[in-house]
Amino acid sequence: MPFRKKAPQQAEKILQQISQVQHNPDRERFELWVAGDLVGVLGYHAEHEADGDVVTILHTVLYDEYTGHGLATRLTGSAVDYVQETGARLRPVCTFTRHYLESHPSHVRLAAV
Repeated sequence: MPFRKKAPQQAEKILQQISQVQHNPDRERFELWVAGDLVGVLGYHAEHEADGDVVTILHTVLYDEYTGHGLATRLTGSAVDYVQETGARLRPVCTFTRHYLESHPSHVRLAAV
């Protein structure tokens, strides 16, 4: 019987099912866990300005073997949802976050960069 390749969508679906995003406010980051292993982080800095709270997303980092499966999008989406829920404005320094926001316009109020 010949070897059959699994469809990439299956791997993405499984990774999405076994992954979990956790907010770690003490370290100002969102963490991506897959099967108990920390595989990615999104770092941010929250501050209070005269006209309200601002969350600056600094970077998104994912182990190479987990890229291309929609996990960075899930991680970023969780952070953007958090910003929106808190009523803060978002300052996207991270290039991946800026790309995410281009694909999801009007998702959250932006702060001046």
